[in-house]
Amino acid sequence: VSQDKNCYYHSILPSIQPKPTMVPTSTKRIKLAEALQPFFRSLRKRSTKLHSSYQQRQQRRQLCRHTNQSFLLQSHIHNQQQHRHRSTQSSRTWLTRQSKDPYVHRAQEENWPSRAAFKLEEINEIQFPSLVAKRKKRNKNQNYRGKNNKINNSDKRQTLIQPSMCVLDLGAAPGGWSLYVSTKLDASKNGALVAVDLLSLDEYLQMQSTDVSSRIMENMSGNFDFVQGDFTQREVREEILDVLRRFGGNGAEGDIREGLVYPRADLVISDMAPNFTGDSITDALRTLHLCEQAIGFSVGYECFDQSYSKQKSRQDGKNDSGVLAPGGAFLCKYFSCGRENESDLMDAAKRVFKTVDVIKPKASRKESSEMYLLGLDYLQ
Repeated sequence: VSQDKNCYYHSILPSIQPKPTMVPTSTKRIKLAEALQPFFRSLRKRSTKLHSSYQQRQQRRQLCRHTNQSFLLQSHIHNQQQHRHRSTQSSRTWLTRQSKDPYVHRAQEENWPSRAAFKLEEINEIQFPSLVAKRKKRNKNQNYRGKNNKINNSDKRQTLIQPSMCVLDLGAAPGGWSLYVSTKLDASKNGALVAVDLLSLDEYLQMQSTDVSSRIMENMSGNFDFVQGDFTQREVREEILDVLRRFGGNGAEGDIREGLVYPRADLVISDMAPNFTGDSITDALRTLHLCEQAIGFSVGYECFDQSYSKQKSRQDGKNDSGVLAPGGAFLCKYFSCGRENESDLMDAAKRVFKTVDVIKPKASRKESSEMYLLGLDYLQ
């Protein structure tokens, strides 16, 4: 490069030389330190926690040497104590939620066995009439009155439960739904109620120090019976049919089995759920399976696809029809777990009922994913 200062290269070199790096000011350093404080705080907590757990392990090891117990046994005892502490916290959360729940207070004041009765009350007296009114309005606008241009049976009544119905309650314990149904049925009009559960209803109610069983019997004037057992088992199913036959369950004309009119129920309801594991997805799928068993028991397993129906009939020895009378209704609880998991249940219901609705009562907690499937006007 030429040494001449007036040279072209000397005139452009200062502009292309790299600028010196900027040193952060004190203000920027303070802001950076403040931003990193939560990170370092979490690191300190984690290190303290790790050190504490290390000390606890060392103490358990020393205890094992003195007590001749294995380290694994001591770890198991420690984990149980931690789980008991977590369970205590969840119990406190549950008690706090119960104390703030208005439906719990109402159930205690009105002497109901549980708050679940208010869900059925809302479905029967509010949700069902609303669905009927919407369907009538839609049919009027479309100039259409259901299949074969006939008015649906459910459109002729204002409530889901009628006084002359024969109602079957699957998974009845602790008896809230059965008690509410008993207040809506009339034994003088051949109204009857059959409750089924794995648990003994009387023993369960005695543990809770309630008199629900006697109150149901008083309301039904004797047209009430309880069947203990699994309704999917053939022996229990036959016992349920015997009770329906004794109460004179409604049967279709010409539907004769062994010289007797085959007993049928006008309404099948189910609020049952399995013992919860704590995993929401697992609990939802297990409850959905119970709901599928309930609808299969009510209308027959032919409502599902052929592979499921053949497998079930092979297990039972023969393919039994359901216990629901033509034109009857089905109400069952399930937990929302995705359309792909619920598709089998929804498709089965749509095959055998004229109308299928999914209901979320206001009495159900907002944070709960429980829903109610309502099938109306059973097609046989």
